[in-house]
Amino acid sequence: MRINSHTNVPAVVERFLRYVRIDTQSDASSDTVPSTEKQKNLSCLLVNELREMGYPNAFMDEYGYVFCSIHRIRTDNSQQNQAVLGLLAHLDTAPDESGENVHPVVHPPYQGGVIQLPGDTSVRLDPERSPGLLNHLGERIISSDGTTLLGSDDKAGVAILMQLAEDLLHDDKTRPEIRLCFTIDEEIGRGVEHMDLGSYGADVAYTLDGGSINTISFETFHAVLVQIDITGRSVHPGYAKDILVNAMRIAAEIVAALPVDEAPETTELREGYLHPYHISDSNVTQSTLQIIIRDFSDEGMDQKKQLIHQIVEEARTRHADARIQVVFTEQYRNMRSYIEDLDFRTVTFARKAAQKMGFTLKEELVRGGTDGARLSERGLPTPNIFNGGYDYHSRFEWNTVENLEHALAYSKELVRYWGEHG
Repeated sequence: MRINSHTNVPAVVERFLRYVRIDTQSDASSDTVPSTEKQKNLSCLLVNELREMGYPNAFMDEYGYVFCSIHRIRTDNSQQNQAVLGLLAHLDTAPDESGENVHPVVHPPYQGGVIQLPGDTSVRLDPERSPGLLNHLGERIISSDGTTLLGSDDKAGVAILMQLAEDLLHDDKTRPEIRLCFTIDEEIGRGVEHMDLGSYGADVAYTLDGGSINTISFETFHAVLVQIDITGRSVHPGYAKDILVNAMRIAAEIVAALPVDEAPETTELREGYLHPYHISDSNVTQSTLQIIIRDFSDEGMDQKKQLIHQIVEEARTRHADARIQVVFTEQYRNMRSYIEDLDFRTVTFARKAAQKMGFTLKEELVRGGTDGARLSERGLPTPNIFNGGYDYHSRFEWNTVENLEHALAYSKELVRYWGEHG
């Protein structure tokens, strides 16, 4: 059944279903901030909702970031000098699939088997492809109609934090000073580039941007962007012998030289990869190739960089009349060492809060990027905690009603634990 205003869902789910309908897809090819102006549509909505709740301090800055402070509540048992707790989620959705005209669907309690999505019947939620479905029997699956992504990454986190803000207005339990932040352009690696951490004022933080239920992530890839600019020489193809230098062909040779067993589609867990993902300005005369390199270790990253250098040098030897330039740009680094050095309580307290709720928080590697990696590198230790979503960046994306409720309850327990022990 397609969701409507009369469907009986909890408030956090109702928020989520509203937010995913707002197109906030980011654009890596844009040099504006944010990369798409439409992200500010959700920013403005959140500011208005926060102010209507009773937070007059909520505001959007010039870039589209949304900030809101929630004041601490002390009890006799709370610490005198408490850490200020930051909680973050990002507004944008990934460019990988369309985020326009999202039609969320709340399915009946899942009984196993395949769920065929109504907007495109070729898109099926199948436990063979997504075995996590079988861990959510009896729960109400939320998906798109199959024609778009869902947007659980990270509008689930946005909805959870917004509902948390509303619920805390009626909660007199101990809590620290809390600084909410909703960021832009996380999906294209620019989520906190323009964020003023001094003004934000948090001592420790969490992003609610993790996936599968009951997980914490505090280890990510090292990430490097490689850009290879190739300049060839054009001439009429009928008279091209020993004259034509085809930039497109050189780009194709470089891609073909990348090892197949070190690709995203052939690696998992702690295995790194080299991923050619974008060719722009491509013609005979000029071609720009972008490759992303990922690895969990410095040694592995160095080996992959050296391989790129080797491939480029071999291309230069074969095509002496071409100009081939390569630039390596650091994107983010493995966040684990920063968190361990800065304040590992962000991990231990998160685990303790889970134990108080009766479950064990599982460590999950991030085979991708997160605002938490950049924040940790900049001095704000920021692990990533779950929002309940699965199969991000695809039309197969899903979450559940119960996951959103559980993630909200956990965020409240985490806030209380920091208020009591932080």
